[in-house]
Amino acid sequence: MDSHVDGESRTHKRVFPARFDSDEIAEFGRIVGIEHMNSGTLLLRQGDAVDHIGMIASGKVELVYRHGSRRVVLQVLQTGDLYGDIPLLCDVPMPLSARALTDTAVIKLHHQIFWRLIDQRPEMCRRLLFSLASRTEQLQRRLLALTSGDLHHKLVSLLLDQVGGAPGEIQLSQATIAEMLGSTRPSINRILQQFAHDGHVSIGYRSISVTDPEGLRAVLD
Repeated sequence: MDSHVDGESRTHKRVFPARFDSDEIAEFGRIVGIEHMNSGTLLLRQGDAVDHIGMIASGKVELVYRHGSRRVVLQVLQTGDLYGDIPLLCDVPMPLSARALTDTAVIKLHHQIFWRLIDQRPEMCRRLLFSLASRTEQLQRRLLALTSGDLHHKLVSLLLDQVGGAPGEIQLSQATIAEMLGSTRPSINRILQQFAHDGHVSIGYRSISVTDPEGLRAVLD
């Protein structure tokens, strides 16, 4: 292998988090501006053409799949997450609806601006590629977790995924969590009450605090 190419690849190698950080969000906000959406606002509709990539500057966005009367929450996005990027890059309709779960601030990178930034800022291209790869890997891990084990295991995997494996608060209702796991709120509440009794979590209004992630991991063993 060419030593120059090998050295250059090592120089350019950099690890990015899957989510964009506050400095990156601020930079994009200065370039294209930030729009504020009320809770419940539909950001992109399932089946529609996608003309922008959304970056969440603050708040939460749920990705929802509808089939007839059935509504399934597949993922809840947080500050620094993107939506609409894969459909825009692949030039396909939006496979899911994106809806503001809370009051949300969004940076909309319309396709003309997005492609201009890609051309003018190679670092942004590398950043986006890493974000896409990281989220794809996370989705694969989540799918594996959700297709194996009982509801206890699936709930533990979801809770740990939401807090990144560390102690933290999850601002989601039990009803939303039940939708994400294809279960019911009473079933989720029953398991959460057990986890709370064991000291692994504490339960609040529309929130769950993971206080003992190691204890939750032990449930998976």
